Amino acid sequence: MRFRKLYYFVTVAEELHFGRAAQRLHISQPPLSQQIKSLEDELEATLFERTSQRVTLTAAGEALLPQAKSLLQMWENTQQQVKAISKGEDGNLSVGFIWATGTPHFSKGIGDFKKKFSKATLNLESMTTVDALQALTLDKIDLAFVFLNPSVDVSRFKNCHYEHQDNLLALHEHHPLANKDVVSLTDLKGESFVMFARSSHPSLYDQIMNHLHDADVQPNIVQIAKVTQTSRTLVAAGVGIAIVPESTKYDQREGLIYRPISGKLPDLEIHMVWKAERETALMTRFMEHMLKHVKELQ
Repeated sequence: MRFRKLYYFVTVAEELHFGRAAQRLHISQPPLSQQIKSLEDELEATLFERTSQRVTLTAAGEALLPQAKSLLQMWENTQQQVKAISKGEDGNLSVGFIWATGTPHFSKGIGDFKKKFSKATLNLESMTTVDALQALTLDKIDLAFVFLNPSVDVSRFKNCHYEHQDNLLALHEHHPLANKDVVSLTDLKGESFVMFARSSHPSLYDQIMNHLHDADVQPNIVQIAKVTQTSRTLVAAGVGIAIVPESTKYDQREGLIYRPISGKLPDLEIHMVWKAERETALMTRFMEHMLKHVKELQ
């Protein structure tokens, strides 16, 4: 490999003595001289003036030396980066995540990963389940945290369960139901609801509606909130109540409280989803790291 010849050349140039250079390189002098001669033939230039008294660089050798050092350093950096990527310690990873992942263990997992693998670049984007699956299909992201249930077709992807969350009722602190430790579905009859847009999580939306209807609750939807933060703001303002994942409770706002709900509602299962052909060592390391954190900190 030519890099070896350049390395031999730099060593001789630094020592200006073939014997010392050979000793430093842990080879005998004749092979070293042959490699330097081969490099000179390849470049069609004499790199060293050799006398019985000393070795000096020619003008061509002087010109080559800084370039050779730069090339060798670049090659060293490239080797290190390639090795780091193969070990999952470097590279780029684009991750889409739904708002329900807004838990302390999720954010701590992300933060710890960025500290531990500082060479890796994480591109994070909040998305709906529908948008995330579409982005995966179009290769706009590499990995997504989304709501999954049997009615969501992810047969073209690989997936791994990340966590389960319970449903909670978000309501204003002065709402009559705030006096209850646990709210039943039948308690929700006649209530005004703030709902997320069906287009963002259609399967989850339909399941919630079906379970409410089964409990003889006909929700009076007074507001559709496209952004989760808007939903919490409206509930805190007393516009209505909202059924939310338990991760929402970590967003503490004045006037906003949460209560457990008794009765059947859809399971909230968050999965990591990705394309098999886009799986990398970095992605595998990231998923293992996040799974470890969710188990330790829940």
